[in-house]
Amino acid sequence: MGVINLRGADDPEPEPVNDPASSIYTDWESVYQDNVVGIYQLVFRRVGNAADAEDLAEDVLIRTLKTLRLPAPVHNVRSYLVKTAKTVLADHWRSHYAAQNVELELEQLPPSGLGNAASTVASERAQRLLGLLPDQFRQVLELRFLRGYSVREVAHEMGVTESNARVLQFRALRKAAQFEREVLA
Repeated sequence: MGVINLRGADDPEPEPVNDPASSIYTDWESVYQDNVVGIYQLVFRRVGNAADAEDLAEDVLIRTLKTLRLPAPVHNVRSYLVKTAKTVLADHWRSHYAAQNVELELEQLPPSGLGNAASTVASERAQRLLGLLPDQFRQVLELRFLRGYSVREVAHEMGVTESNARVLQFRALRKAAQFEREVLA
């Protein structure tokens, strides 16, 4: 079946569809309108919680508003929004899972809770889980959580940047959780 041309001989060529590669954002309102839903969806897929996703998407847009220079090409703005969203998500996970008062938490544990059979089982399970991980993931988790290294110390030990060490830690924790659900359940 062929394509039928409904244009007459005198009709002008149709206007090309806006190509994001050649489009330019001139004002913040258009940036917001075109991207707010996409940023929310991106963040929601990572956190799985509507309330957190709304707060984080708002944070992404506010950070972008402060630093974005307009006019700018659409593809540059979207790329910048995604990078900002990744940074906001990393900050969220870092603050959400940071052990800020470890000494206080350890003091509140009952003395018998540190060496009982349940912790031995948990320790064995953790060792099996670490054994399933790739070497780099296992190393970052051992340094951070078993040896108590700071992110800076882990980065130095592994020969990577601090931000790369954080990313490795996040990915290692995510992979370990996946293995725990799939393999050790």
